[in-house]
Amino acid sequence: MPRRRRNARISEEDKQRIIDNHEANGDFLITAADLGIKRTIAYGIIRNYQNTAHGHDSRHRAGRHHKLDDESLDFLVMMIEAVPTITIKKLNETLWDTWPRKQSVCDSTVARALDGPLITLKKCENIPQNRNSPLVKDARVEYAHDMHERGLQKHRVYGDETGYNLYTKRTYGRAARGEHVVRTVGGQRGGNITLIATISDVGGLIYHEIHVRSLTQEIFNDFLTSLDVILDDEDAVVIMDNAPCHRHAAQFMIIHEVRYLPPHSPFLNPIGNCFCVLKATLKHLLNIAGGCDTAAARRVGQTLRAYREDKLRGAMKEALIVITPQLTQANYVHSNSYLMKCLHKEDIWE
Repeated sequence: MPRRRRNARISEEDKQRIIDNHEANGDFLITAADLGIKRTIAYGIIRNYQNTAHGHDSRHRAGRHHKLDDESLDFLVMMIEAVPTITIKKLNETLWDTWPRKQSVCDSTVARALDGPLITLKKCENIPQNRNSPLVKDARVEYAHDMHERGLQKHRVYGDETGYNLYTKRTYGRAARGEHVVRTVGGQRGGNITLIATISDVGGLIYHEIHVRSLTQEIFNDFLTSLDVILDDEDAVVIMDNAPCHRHAAQFMIIHEVRYLPPHSPFLNPIGNCFCVLKATLKHLLNIAGGCDTAAARRVGQTLRAYREDKLRGAMKEALIVITPQLTQANYVHSNSYLMKCLHKEDIWE
């Protein structure tokens, strides 16, 4: 569709389509592009919608950021999309170097202008360099073909492991504006407790083991031997990533087939999202329990490490009930939704 004239009026129907796409957690910028609407205007539509939904009238908001015209805003958004870690100061300098004849603005004006296009400061995530390399994409295509041809019809059991520090605790808290959330902690992080688990979309959590030490090849091999017996004569395939301790899994799964996920593809393993829910529940339970300090350990005649191990193990056993068949089914569907992207060799950053 050709781009709209600069002063063309946007219909309420087109605005609603952009808002509906945003509410459905879709990419409203794609809808805007299909309608020939500029990115900055689309951002403004969503911002006005949010202000109205929260009872704010956008007409009474400070308007000093209008010193930046649409061309400048487009340029700022484009630079952020190209270099997400760029600073406000560098944005302003680049803007001035590009259009020295335009009215200069201060850094705070640029920051306010970006608040309109819904751009906020976020934690930067590190992604492996070869996350979407040609070799990785070819491996994903092979895996997706195999899933469509025979894997989706089988009983798929996904396995993985995760570690929890003895000092696991909530990382966020609340305080009055301008004050810090302060918590007194020990000087050491302590050891880890390792959870090895397998899930199924039929029965939820199938089998798990909790070990108060780091995972070794011997521990994982024993886990696989027990899992092989538990699955018995089911026509099941056990799927896991290609971590070093998983490489010899086929030698210990005598009855059942072992299938490996493509490298750098955690989104294809639904157990990862289950672990996220489990960890949130575990932190909640530990927060309720409280009293995991030296004084509490002495009252029961234990060392602090042993006391924390018991507390964490008990809370983990209690938290495991959140891995229900309903949760695993939802995560299976979510992971399967990536198969078409794998077949089309799309870049996947999740």
